[in-house]
Amino acid sequence: MRINPESVKALAREVFEYELTDDAAASVARILGAMTNGLRQLEVAGGSQPPFGYPTLEAEARRLRQRASQ
Repeated sequence: MRINPESVKALAREVFEYELTDDAAASVARILGAMTNGLRQLEVAGGSQPPFGYPTLEAEARRLRQRASQ
């Protein structure tokens, strides 16, 4: 997926009723492109869990049960 400045400008206009300059939209598009590329690399490397995702909560519960039983 490629994010372009025109899409960024349209989103800013539609969601926030804000007009971005061409330079600002290009900067935002570059930043978002870099972020999505980084996220894709994380997924390829095995993914990451949000801090309150189910596997994370389950691991924390297991750790707390083990500590309580000691």
